[in-house]
Amino acid sequence: MADPPIEEFERALVSGRFFEAHEIMEDYWIAYRGDDRDFYKGLIQSAAALHHAARGNAAGASRVAARARAYLTPYAPRHGGVDVDTLLERLKRSAA
Repeated sequence: MADPPIEEFERALVSGRFFEAHEIMEDYWIAYRGDDRDFYKGLIQSAAALHHAARGNAAGASRVAARARAYLTPYAPRHGGVDVDTLLERLKRSAA
């Protein structure tokens, strides 16, 4: 299987293209069967939470961010080239 598209995912997040980031990682996750599959699911949920927050849907952002944090916390502080601690903090701020 190809390497995960982490750089492409992060570029989309940084530029505020949260829906695109979600789609990028979801395409990878669908075929992925590794032991850390929940990590990638957490990235997908993170992008969805940030998308909700950017659109002013605070309740949706909070719900999805909670799920994302649950998936990502076991992989902190860093996993798969992702600074998980920083992403968790961003999710916390976006859901507030």
